[in-house]
Amino acid sequence: MIRQLRRTAAGIIAAGTIVSALAACGAPSYTYAADTTDNAYFKVPAAWQQVKTTSVSAVQAALLSKSAAGAAGGAFAWSRAYAATPNPPVNDLLTGSVTPVVYASVQDLSSPVRASLSFDFMRDLLFPVTGPARQAATANGSTLTGFNLVSSTTITDKDGVRGINELYEYTIGGLPDAFDQTVLTNSSTTKLYILLVQCYQDCFASHAAQIKTVVESFTVRGP
Repeated sequence: MIRQLRRTAAGIIAAGTIVSALAACGAPSYTYAADTTDNAYFKVPAAWQQVKTTSVSAVQAALLSKSAAGAAGGAFAWSRAYAATPNPPVNDLLTGSVTPVVYASVQDLSSPVRASLSFDFMRDLLFPVTGPARQAATANGSTLTGFNLVSSTTITDKDGVRGINELYEYTIGGLPDAFDQTVLTNSSTTKLYILLVQCYQDCFASHAAQIKTVVESFTVRGP
């Protein structure tokens, strides 16, 4: 069922479109999150609630501490998280949520990461996705199991924005957990943009249309 969830990621959205949508009559269907300084935008269903900044900071400080998507990658310029249920546990922001959770961030890339930022590096940024990364993780004692790659897409656009979108699963707490991960960089490779949507497989399938809308709305414009 989850194999029906493939989509085209990272469409281009003009800022004026966002303003017009917010000004439309009636209650808005979506909440728009925008880092206007770094030209990143996405939307989530209006019923989904923003996660407390303290929880997002805790994820960035602890759960991402060993990843280039954490302190090693460079300072965070902006981050947000939204959840379909209020006040989700911190550990559910990246794995094992029973309802959809969206995590997004923008980083100012450190020089070492800029030098090594390949598409495979992006794929393995949060969890081991490529074969070599999964083999290395297992050799280092990783307990992640049940990996299933559903789709893998390389993204490029006319502004020089490039990156990947990976849809995959891992078994978390005995159940298949689905991850829709988009990682992008700008034309000058100075920024790292992440959008991760995750929840257990049944949840992911039942919210497929909403998740597809969130992922397709994720927009990064150069430079």
